[in-house]
Amino acid sequence: MENKFLAKTYKKETIIEHTRKLVDNFYLLKKIYPKIDVNWELLYLACLYHDLGKMNSKFQNKIMNKLNEEIGEKRFEDIKSEIEDIEEIPHGYISPAFLNIEKLKEKFSNEEIRILKEIIYYHHNREKLNENRMRDLIKVVEKDVKKYINDFEFYDIGKIEKLDTSYIIEMQTRILNSDKYKKNEEICKNLIILKGLLNKIDFAASSETKVEIEPSDMCMLVKKSLEQYNGFNKLQLYMEENNDKNLIITASTGIGKTEGALAWIGKEKGFFTLPLKVSINAIYDRIIDEKKIGCKKEKVALLHSDTASEYLKRDLKNELDERYLNHTKQLSMPITVCTVDQLISFIFKYEGFELKQATLSYSKIVIDEIQMYSSSLVAYLLIAIKEIVKVGGKFCIVTATFPPIFEYFLNMLGVKENKHYLKPKEPFLKEIDGSPMLRHKIKVYETELDIEKIIKDKRKKKLVIVNTIKKAQEIYDKLKEKNINNVNLFHARFIKEDRSKKERDIFEHGKLDNGFEGIWITTQVVEASIDIDFDVLFTELSDISGLLQRMGRAYRNRPLYTNEANINVFVGNENIFPSGVSKKGGIIDRTIFNESRKCILKYDNVELNEFEKMKMVEEVYSVKSLKKSDYYKEIKNTISAFRNVEAYDLKKNEQKLRDILSVTVIPEQVYKDNEKEINLKIEKLQTLKNREEKLKIKDELMQKTVSISETSFKNIVKKDVVIKKEINKFEELYIIPCDYSIEKGVEFRKDLSEFNEEQFL
Repeated sequence: MENKFLAKTYKKETIIEHTRKLVDNFYLLKKIYPKIDVNWELLYLACLYHDLGKMNSKFQNKIMNKLNEEIGEKRFEDIKSEIEDIEEIPHGYISPAFLNIEKLKEKFSNEEIRILKEIIYYHHNREKLNENRMRDLIKVVEKDVKKYINDFEFYDIGKIEKLDTSYIIEMQTRILNSDKYKKNEEICKNLIILKGLLNKIDFAASSETKVEIEPSDMCMLVKKSLEQYNGFNKLQLYMEENNDKNLIITASTGIGKTEGALAWIGKEKGFFTLPLKVSINAIYDRIIDEKKIGCKKEKVALLHSDTASEYLKRDLKNELDERYLNHTKQLSMPITVCTVDQLISFIFKYEGFELKQATLSYSKIVIDEIQMYSSSLVAYLLIAIKEIVKVGGKFCIVTATFPPIFEYFLNMLGVKENKHYLKPKEPFLKEIDGSPMLRHKIKVYETELDIEKIIKDKRKKKLVIVNTIKKAQEIYDKLKEKNINNVNLFHARFIKEDRSKKERDIFEHGKLDNGFEGIWITTQVVEASIDIDFDVLFTELSDISGLLQRMGRAYRNRPLYTNEANINVFVGNENIFPSGVSKKGGIIDRTIFNESRKCILKYDNVELNEFEKMKMVEEVYSVKSLKKSDYYKEIKNTISAFRNVEAYDLKKNEQKLRDILSVTVIPEQVYKDNEKEINLKIEKLQTLKNREEKLKIKDELMQKTVSISETSFKNIVKKDVVIKKEINKFEELYIIPCDYSIEKGVEFRKDLSEFNEEQFL
C-alpha cells in the first residue's frame, strides 16, 4: 500500500496539501499586512515544518482507521509499526526533529532557533511529557519516523537527511516561564507574535478560510457618508491626523465619535469594542448600512455570545453563512465590532493566548464608553492596553466621560502620556456658533423617583431610567395602576425574541422625527451608544458618569431653548436611597454614589453645558475622591493580581471576564406555552448531523431563553424546583419557576426570592 502521509481525514488531506494551504495563507497575510513586526522567514519555516511530526505510524494508522470507519469497510491497511507499545505522542512534539539546525545557524541567532523549535513543538496544547514519555518520544523519532524520511520531499524543505532529538529536554521549559528569557521583552514579544500567527494561519488552513480579508479604507467611507453634513468636524479631523498614534479622547455625546474612531482605523485592521450587545448590534448595522457608513458586509464582523443568532436575523433567506461566521470567530475580518471580553482574555496567558495578542499586535482597538465597565473589568482592560502597546498594537479610548482614576492606573502600569499616547488638553464639544451646545437643564429631587411628576409632565416622549430591574417593574406597575396609556418597559430580563422586539421599538420611538407619545422605563441597557432622543428624562442617580450617559438619551442632538428642566434626577436622602444603593452596600459603590450626590446637588436648576459635565466626572472620579473607596481598591488589587500572570498556568475557561455570571433559562410559563415546539427542537438538536441546520434550530430554541444571574439561579435550585433539559452531553437548559409576560419580563416569585434582586442590568 502506498501511504501519502495524511494530515486529516477531511478530504483525505495529505501533510503536503495541508502545508500548501498554510503557505498560501502565509503569503496572503504578508500581502495584506506587510508591516507586521514579525520575522517572516521564521514564520514561513514554522508553517513548513509544524505538521511533519504527523509522519509517524501511530498517527497515520489512527487517520486510516477513522477513514475505514467512515466508509464502513477496511480499505486502508495499517502501517506496520515498531512502536505499538508506546501511547501516541502528540505530533507537534515530533515535528522539530525535522529541523536542520546546522543550516539554521547560518542564518538565525540561537534565540531565534529556540523560538522556532518552541512554536512548532507547542503549536497545539497537549500533555506535558514526563521522563518516561520523553524517552518514548526519542524512540518514536529514532525507530519509527526515521523510516519515512526518504519517502518525503517538499519544496523549500527538500530531502530530509537526518533527524535531531536534542531539542526535547530544552522544550520542557518554555520561554515565557524561563528565568533565562522571561525578562527579555524582545524575545518574549517575538515568541508571542510568531506562535500566535502560526496558530492563526494553521486554523485558517484547517477551516479552509482566509487568514485575513483585505480591508476597506474606512476613513474614505466615513468622509463620503459625512459629505451631506459639511464633512469632518474638529474631532474627526484630529483623529484622522493622528491615526498613527494611541489616543485618549473625551468628546460630547452625539458629536460623531463612532465616525472619528473609524477614520482613525483607516485602512488598517480594527476592533471596535462596546459594553452592551444592543449598542454593538446598532454600530454594526450602522457601519454596513449603505445609507450610513456603507462598508461592505463581508468586510465587517459582529462578535459577541449571540453572533450566529444576529447573523441569521439579518440574512434575507434566514441562512447562516458558515464561512462568514468562521472568518468572524477567527478574527479575520478587517473590522470587528465586539464586546471587550472577546479580545482581552489573552491577559490570563492560558494555552493558545498568543493568537489574540498577535492579532492585536497589528490592529487598532477602539474602546468606547470605558466608564461603563465594572472595576475589575476596567483593571483587566488597562492590563490589556499595556500588553497591546508592548507588542506594537494601537489603542484609542473614546468616551463622553473619562474618569481620571483610569489614567492614574494606566500610568502606574507604565503607559504614559506623550510617550505612549496623546490626549488633547481640552475635550471635543458639540458647539453652536463657537460655544458649547446647551442641551440639558437639571432639576434635582432629594426623594425617591416620583411617578406623579412623570404623569404630570406634558412633554410627549418621556424616558425613565432606574438602577435595577425590580425598580423598573415597580414603576411600570404603578403607572399602569393609574391607567396611564402607552407605557413600555425594557430591561435585560426578557426572553430573546421579546427583547429584540423591545430594542426595535425603543429605537423607532426614540428617533427625533418619530411622533411617538408615551413612556419608556428602562435600566442601564440604554446607557451606551444608543441613538435615541427623548424629550425629557426622569432618572435615579447611580453615579455621575452613568448619569451623564443617561442624559445623552434626551436632547441627544438638539439644543435646549426652553427654561424648563429636561433632566429630572432623584438622589434620595438620609432615609431613602435610589434602587441599587443601600447603607450596607448594594451594587453601586457607596463612596462613588455619595461623591456623585454631593456633586449633582450643586447643579440643581442649572443649565449644564458639555464642558461642565466633563468637569463633574473629573471631580467625582479623581484619585483623591476615591482613594478609600472599594472601587479604587478593586482596580488596584485586580491589577496587582493579574499584571504579571505566569504563562500557561490558567486554563482558558478558568477566569471569567464577565463579573455578573449568568445562567441561560426558560421561564416556566414560556415553556408551558411552547412545550411541544421546545421539546421538538431539543430532539432535533440531539439527532441532526447538519451543522447549519443545528445552528438554526438552536437559535430558534434560544429565542425562548433569558439570562438570569448565577446568584438568582442558585437560590432557585435550593428549592429543588428547576427542570433540567439535556441538549447534548455538554449543554443543558433549565426551566425555572417564575412569572413571565411580554410586558414585564421575568418576575421572581416571592417564595423563591431569598436573595437580593437589586441587580444592575
